[in-house]
Amino acid sequence: MLNFLFSAIGKLLTWLAKQLARLIAWLVVQAVLHPRTSTMAGTTAASVAVLGWQLCLTIAGAAFVGLSTWKAAHPETFGKTVETWARSWWHRWWIYRRLWREVFTRCDLTVQAGTEVYVPKLKRVRSTPYWDHLVVEMPIGQSVKRYQQEEAADALRLGFKGERLVVKGVKPRLLELSLMRRDPLVEAVPATALPASVEAIDWRRIPVGIDEFGKPYTISLLGGHTAISGSTGAGKAGLEWNILRGIAPAITAGLVRLVGIDPKAKELRRARALFGPDDYAVTDEDVLKLLERLVQEMNEANERDGAAGERDFRPGKGRPLTLVLLDEMAPLFKYWPRRIRDKIEDALGLLLTQGRAVGFIVVGAIQEPTKDVFQLRDLFTRRIALRLPTESHTEAALVENAVDYGALCHQISETTPGVLYSLQDGARSTVRARLGHVRDADIDELIAYVETSAKVVELDTWGGNARGAEIAA
Repeated sequence: MLNFLFSAIGKLLTWLAKQLARLIAWLVVQAVLHPRTSTMAGTTAASVAVLGWQLCLTIAGAAFVGLSTWKAAHPETFGKTVETWARSWWHRWWIYRRLWREVFTRCDLTVQAGTEVYVPKLKRVRSTPYWDHLVVEMPIGQSVKRYQQEEAADALRLGFKGERLVVKGVKPRLLELSLMRRDPLVEAVPATALPASVEAIDWRRIPVGIDEFGKPYTISLLGGHTAISGSTGAGKAGLEWNILRGIAPAITAGLVRLVGIDPKAKELRRARALFGPDDYAVTDEDVLKLLERLVQEMNEANERDGAAGERDFRPGKGRPLTLVLLDEMAPLFKYWPRRIRDKIEDALGLLLTQGRAVGFIVVGAIQEPTKDVFQLRDLFTRRIALRLPTESHTEAALVENAVDYGALCHQISETTPGVLYSLQDGARSTVRARLGHVRDADIDELIAYVETSAKVVELDTWGGNARGAEIAA
């Protein structure tokens, strides 16, 4: 009996020693994997041991009051520092470190060499209220394309319970996985603010909305033309109105000449006062005459610039940017009489191929971007797609294989007008954004601003500075 008791106690002590060794090994591994957490825990324990729990509690209370005051006084700086750090630390520890090996193994994103299995390494996590940005070191044998494949990316997204995943190469063997946890584009985006002055306008970065990372979504009015496609109610007109709001001071200063082609005779009619008497057309015959006149003016400008040795264009006094707004291109390409359409396509093709260098820029919208209708697609340097009914419409609006690059226009909800996809310059990856929501009041504000500023300029020209100041006020 005594021997049995000694044997049982020995086995128990051996088991306890093994468990203690496992616990110590686990703690060492966690300390190595989570150096910041282990350092914080060790520092806290040491502070309590040296200073006492009462003094440590007082210090913690003072720190809490100080941080609360900081957040109330300067929420932006507090959010960019303390909240970002705390959120990143928590997500790194609780979401990614805890599930990392299991998710990558089950998603078949590991590399096996002999008996060794290599898992990608998590190098850094930076979290925002909507996104987690993970910098990952790939094991030898993997490529960025492996993660960009639709099946692999979707499995990884679901593994970490994200709504969207964007994969981007950073450096050799380093990639950034951006995982959306909440969609920032669900809420409507305000219309583009009216710039304070002409000097505040960046012609290559006119803001028209925000992208899914919370940064301004911009387009350029120099160097190329822009086409936007979308079904009825998708929000195509938002691009035109946000552009006009973004360049309003330049319109009043005479640096922009607006030309409107409005087959529906509805959308641009609200801003009829912003167009010259001969720079607005609705019917097929009038549109043809207007385009042919623009081609003639463009040819004359090219001749002058060629004689003067000028190659690049920038808006200036006496040499305005001619911005041609095409509210709906489908009638021009398909529904008007053939004899008119052929001439319109010829004139528009000349503007699209030769107008950039002398400041004749076209911004066009189309509801039916199929190949048999949108035959001039490739002449538009920048292409944007809103909600569209099918994948084939998306590829016709942007580029072949656009859906494979992440442009999911057929999945955009009708409840989020203005949400769009575009292709990054020189890359086969997509940008997702939402145009500013332009209300009738925003259009009225734009028109009133231009008309009032034009009166001020006119009075200043005739020496009426005092009266002009009164009007401005």
